[in-house]
Amino acid sequence: MTRTLQILVVALAAAILVSQLFIRNGGVGFVNGLVVYLIGWWTVLFAVLPLQITGQHETGEIVAGSEPGAPVDPGLKRKAWLTSVVMACLWLVYFVVFEFGLIPVGQFFLPNPVSG
Repeated sequence: MTRTLQILVVALAAAILVSQLFIRNGGVGFVNGLVVYLIGWWTVLFAVLPLQITGQHETGEIVAGSEPGAPVDPGLKRKAWLTSVVMACLWLVYFVVFEFGLIPVGQFFLPNPVSG
């Protein structure tokens, strides 16, 4: 993905999330959307952290007093941005699925009424 497309995806997810403050339709609410995004963001971050790590023992430049397996450059800014982009895409899928009722979740959580 190009940087512009990444920015557009994150901005779209943020705009839809903020718009939920003003739209009351019973779908994905602001707090619900924010909680899903934040929990998902941390989950994706922990999945992304081990990517492209080069340990000090691999480069041969071990800093005195540090763990030899410690990363030379963890690239946290790049990984935080990648996490935001991935989670924005996943959140947009979540929003579309639950806002438009593509999966009827009510039947999974509510007991069937007893007809009598």
